[in-house]
Amino acid sequence: MASSGAEPFTFGERLGIVFIVESACLSAAAVTSLLCYIGYGAIRAVPETSGRWRTGTHIHWYFLSLMVSDLIQAIGSILNIRWVSLAGVNDGPYCTTQGRFTCEDKNSHHTEYSVGVMKQLGDVGVAFATLAIALHTFCVLALRWKPDPSPRMAIMNVTLIWIFLALLVGLSLGTHKGKDYYGDTQFWCWITQDYPVQRIALEYFWLWFTAFLNIALYVPLALVLGGFIIIDGFKIRIPNKEERGHLRVSSINGTRDARHLSMKMLFYPAVYTITVLPIAIVRWSAFYNHPVPFEATVFADALFSSSGLLNVLLFSITRPALLHRNRTSRTTIFETVVSDGSDSHSGEHRRPVSQDIWRDSAHRLSTLHSDKMKSLDIPSLPQAHSA
Repeated sequence: MASSGAEPFTFGERLGIVFIVESACLSAAAVTSLLCYIGYGAIRAVPETSGRWRTGTHIHWYFLSLMVSDLIQAIGSILNIRWVSLAGVNDGPYCTTQGRFTCEDKNSHHTEYSVGVMKQLGDVGVAFATLAIALHTFCVLALRWKPDPSPRMAIMNVTLIWIFLALLVGLSLGTHKGKDYYGDTQFWCWITQDYPVQRIALEYFWLWFTAFLNIALYVPLALVLGGFIIIDGFKIRIPNKEERGHLRVSSINGTRDARHLSMKMLFYPAVYTITVLPIAIVRWSAFYNHPVPFEATVFADALFSSSGLLNVLLFSITRPALLHRNRTSRTTIFETVVSDGSDSHSGEHRRPVSQDIWRDSAHRLSTLHSDKMKSLDIPSLPQAHSA
């Protein structure tokens, strides 16, 4: 039954929450399958001479952090199934269970914390992991930064992210102990409406900030890879005609423009922004006491709960090594073809002053793409041999 003073959920409201739970279940299943697959690949990997298993690249660690955060986020939404069963939200131990991932007796008098703990860990964790991927990609491709081959920096960054998440949640719980900080928020448990500043500062700000910064980073990155601008140190300029190169990809399957591949990389911030934008609109409307249709709430939260599923699907599409294929069957080589500068009007031979920049960017795009494919060490199916 619902909390005292609250109307029980209607059939439509219960059905809407079921849709959210189903989306979260799909995300949890997809992420768990991928993590198991990565683990299987790690077990099958051959140890290096140092006796340690290969740990991959910087992106590898950021992506693992993203997957773990997606899984936590999905579990937090799956636990809402209890409210469907009860036709309402109870400010009781199950709220604590959702938040702490522990079980307590129904009659306990412990302070109730909510699904908000799980949601904060998952939601903000996804934001930080996505932001780390965006920053790393931008620095390598646009600024031509050469990271240390060792993943120590990435491991340190991921560790700092999770320490910050622990402090974010731990300080919230500690400073509001004994208060109605987490509780019934109409359809699930989270930070109550008495703390609007904490709602924004401890979660929504990070989601919106990451979405904005993703766009701010990937737009110039697309312009650099597309040949529309050149970033050389602290200088940004528009290349003239003789400097414009044509990136192309040569593989055993033919030739295609490298800009097409760079656009695939833009799908990550695009997917993140698409999943965050609807829930941002719904939450802002609620903050200002504007009526929000329940259907809009369901759509926004179901889409947001699909984050893990969408990330796994996107990774599967843009990273062929995830599939059971022979790694060497799709060796991709990025080349830079720059105009040799024959001017039909002046007859002068133009020097492609940015040739090294284009070649370096193309090589880095190739390396980044190759590293992402190889870093997981996913085993391939045995190949048939002709007699």
